[in-house]
Amino acid sequence: MNSLQIIEFSNRVFDKYDKDKSGFIEIDELTFLLNNLAKEIKSQPPTQNEINYIVRYLDKNNDKKISRIEFQKLGQLMVKVLEKI
Repeated sequence: MNSLQIIEFSNRVFDKYDKDKSGFIEIDELTFLLNNLAKEIKSQPPTQNEINYIVRYLDKNNDKKISRIEFQKLGQLMVKVLEKI
C-alpha cells in the first residue's frame, strides 16, 4: 500500500470505530478496535497495559483521545500487520 492508500484505510477504520462521531477515538473505542483486530489476526486481545501504551504512543497532545491525524500512525501499523497475514 502506498501512503495515500494507508491514509484512506486509516480514515475508513477511524470512521467505523468513532462510534459517537466525536472526531476522536476514545479509549473504549480503541479497545473495541484492538480487540477486533486481535480476532482478525487470531491473536490474544491486548491487555489494559498494552492499550494504555498504545494511547501514550499515539496521543501526542496528551488529551487521552486519538485524533484522526494521530490515528494514522496506528493505521500504518495495522497495514503492516495485516499484510503479513
